[in-house]
Order: sequence, then C-alpha cells, then structure tokens
Amino acid sequence: MAGNKNYLRRKGRHSSSFRISEFQSFFKDNENGPATQNLYAVNFATPRCLRSGRYMLYGKYDLEVRDENKILNYYADSVNLPSKQVTTGQIKNVGAAYNYATTSTFSQISITFRMPRSHKTRMIFEKWIQIMSSDSNQMTDYYDDYTAPHLYIFKYERGGGKIFDLTKETKRFYKKNGIPLPKKADFFKDHQLVGVYDMENVFPYNIGSMNLNNQQAQTLTLDVGFYYERYRFYGKQILDDDGRAFYFNTGASDDSPLPIPGQSINDPNPATQTRAPAAQNLKTNSSKSGGQLMSGSTLSNNTTA
Repeated sequence: MAGNKNYLRRKGRHSSSFRISEFQSFFKDNENGPATQNLYAVNFATPRCLRSGRYMLYGKYDLEVRDENKILNYYADSVNLPSKQVTTGQIKNVGAAYNYATTSTFSQISITFRMPRSHKTRMIFEKWIQIMSSDSNQMTDYYDDYTAPHLYIFKYERGGGKIFDLTKETKRFYKKNGIPLPKKADFFKDHQLVGVYDMENVFPYNIGSMNLNNQQAQTLTLDVGFYYERYRFYGKQILDDDGRAFYFNTGASDDSPLPIPGQSINDPNPATQTRAPAAQNLKTNSSKSGGQLMSGSTLSNNTTA
C-alpha cells in the first residue's frame, strides 16, 4: 500500500492544478476563449476554364471579383471543413503488435449555399462541371484547367481585432434616435482573423438536388461537394513554431538528410543555416487584413449575430 501511495504521489506531480479562479482567468484571455462555429469567409480562386479568354468571352464567371465573389462568400450557409486521417501498417515481432504511420489522407468537403434569385450559384457550378467533363462528348478537360488553384476558408473570432470608430452616418443615427454614444472607443473592434484553411487544386464533384414544393416559402439551398489535392491550415504565427521540421510538403525533420534552406547538403556548419520563413503570418486585425491575404480583396464574415 505504501508503494502505491508513493507512486501516486510521484505521478501526481505531473498533474495540473485545477482551481475555478485559474480556469476563469484562463478562458477569459483573448487567445484561450472558446471558439465559435460562425464568423468565416469563403474565397475561390478562379480556375482557367472559367476565366475570360480561352473558354469564356466576357468574364462573367470570374470567382474573385464582382457579384460572383460575394455570392459564393455571403451565401455560404455552412461549410464542412476537411478532416485528415493517417493510414497505418502493423508490425508484430514479440509481444503486442504496434502500428506505424504510412501516409495521410484527406476527406472531401462540402459547402451549402443559399440560392440567390438569379440562381447564379447553380449557373457557376453547372458551367464548371460542363466544361470539366461534358456529357455531350464523354471527354474531360485538362486537370490544370478545371481545378481552382486555391479555395480559402478564413476563420474569424469576435473582437480582438483593430479598434475602429463609428462612422458619421452611425453617429447621426444614434443622435436622431436618442441612443447615447458609448464612452469607450474600444467598444467597437473588428473581428480577429485566427486561421485560414487553404485547399489546393479544388474542383466540384457533386451538385446536390434542390427540393421544390407548394408549402410555405423557404429559401433554396444547394449542396456542392468538392475534391482537392491537399490542404494546409495556417494559424497565428505568434502561436506557431516552424522548428526544424520546415519541409511542410516532404515531412522532413531534423534527422532527415535533406538540407536546410540556405545550407548545402554537404555543409554541416550550423552558422550557415537559415530559418525558413513562416508559412503564413496572419494579421490579427479585421476582415480587411484578412482580405489582404487574398490579393487585396475585401472579405466579409458569415455570421449570425
């Protein structure tokens, strides 16, 4: 019994203390508060087959500008983020068998869109698939032409972003309706960009059915499924650490024979080693700073206040 007590005491040194006051102060911190499932933005890079010039004449399907960009972003009602699985093999020599990693695989993703009156969302994906794999000739287009280079999903959290002042129009509205202006200017803050999912070489593989009926009017929704090659998730650089496992695509680590960027494979001198740049330095400002990650386009946040 004494041995069990000593063992429990030794192991207990590694446990974390749990006090209500510590827990409350922990999750009230801006970085440690619970995340929400709303507040996100969706942005497609236009595939070649939808750009004006080779296939299209008037650029009415450029997904990065005009109403096409806003329709796919504003009306993205729900997004099924990708999952990642590790496939394994098994070794059994003596005793219990153990698994080892072989490769990683990704699931497909789906986005549910609210349909605008123009049905432009349906037009976009119908045209995309028609060019990609036409049912009139049973031929498919070139892979690099029908895949979107990137699909970005930006995730925001409430507050924590750049402080902004009320516009003159808002102040006049407050004054006209007898609403007192807040005394603290930092009451108004942009949402904070906390992460971005970057899916590479994306194309739609399924356009879901839509149900029409003569019952009470409801908004139409459209489910679209997408395949992609791979994805990367980038968070705030202040919370991240590239370490020496800098080869995100190859998985090379400190024990790998691959050279560090800036160092020859035959040069063991640590003085010549240069740290690889961070994968992404997410700004903690507003949706405006989030837009700067995407070629200067301003993104909006899908939210239900």
